[in-house]
Amino acid sequence: MHALLHKALDQAEAEGRIPRNAADALKLPRIDREEIAPLTAEEANRLIEAARGDRLEALYVLALHTGLRQGELLALNWEDLDLEAGTLQVRRTLTRRGGKHFLSEPKTKMAALCASPRAP
Repeated sequence: MHALLHKALDQAEAEGRIPRNAADALKLPRIDREEIAPLTAEEANRLIEAARGDRLEALYVLALHTGLRQGELLALNWEDLDLEAGTLQVRRTLTRRGGKHFLSEPKTKMAALCASPRAP
């Protein structure tokens, strides 16, 4: 919320509508984030075994091997995949706002992600 408000106030200041951006003086609270515990190799193998034969098996395997976010995985198209080069490009992400789904820019500016099945 702060980032959105700060940006709006920056614009208003640049346009001369307000003398200064009051959001500049705010001291934001520190947000402690819980450390993510990735799956162990054994847990990942058990997940792949459990998914074997599931219609989303390829999605689970791709998620485990690339670390892509859910929205990035769900927005992939066949033209994002280059089997010859062994690369996968993340060009969009699927987001949900107000009960509707939209395709938008990925969260990070990742140009291409190597997802080569031929990796050693």
